[in-house]
Amino acid sequence: MSARLAQFDALLARRRSARPAAGAQPTARVLRDSWGEPVAEFHHAPTDLDLLKAAHRIQGDDWIGVLADEAQNRGLTAAWRLALLRADRHGRPRLSAQAGPQWISAAALGRPGARPVELRRELCARAVQQLWASGWKLVG
Repeated sequence: MSARLAQFDALLARRRSARPAAGAQPTARVLRDSWGEPVAEFHHAPTDLDLLKAAHRIQGDDWIGVLADEAQNRGLTAAWRLALLRADRHGRPRLSAQAGPQWISAAALGRPGARPVELRRELCARAVQQLWASGWKLVG
């Protein structure tokens, strides 16, 4: 009788270990910089904008958006770039020595009047590609 109970317990233990635990959390994805240091942890699939905000340590009062780079304009074609403007941190030095925008994507040529949502999506994708090219990784 005890041999049968042991066999039954082993069968139950195998069934429990084969089933995924209820409420199991998905694995976290970690954004690592080019030196391999962790920068941010995501428990969901991050968007390009999420990755950029983490990589550039964008805070709530900073601004990220599309601006025309007037230094690269050619006639009626504008060079659009993703720009970051840091908010003034009273009593603390600015993170950037530049007074103007910090360009965080390569230029995308387009005529004025381009759809801003599509342009922003394209520029975010270009900026994330630049991160990957410079050695950043999303692990997990």
